[in-house]
Amino acid sequence: MITLKGSLLNIIPKSEYKKEGENLATPVKAKLQILVENTRANGIKVKELHTISIPDFKVAMYKDKENKEVEVQVAIISKQFSFYGV
Repeated sequence: MITLKGSLLNIIPKSEYKKEGENLATPVKAKLQILVENTRANGIKVKELHTISIPDFKVAMYKDKENKEVEVQVAIISKQFSFYGV
């Protein structure tokens, strides 16, 4: 597992997604938006925004931490990595 450290900018609450014309709704997990600062080989600092889905039971861990440094346990799910909370 990997620990992602950064500033928590926003919590996107869980919701449901409905396609137009369909009655079935698909549940969507809550997400955290984390701003991460990385230092490149030449010393330049770059900030990247990551939107990470997390399990429902972990949302409460982050409720009072907006605009603060947080650590989120994540895993990688593709070649061009995307983070998801575990």
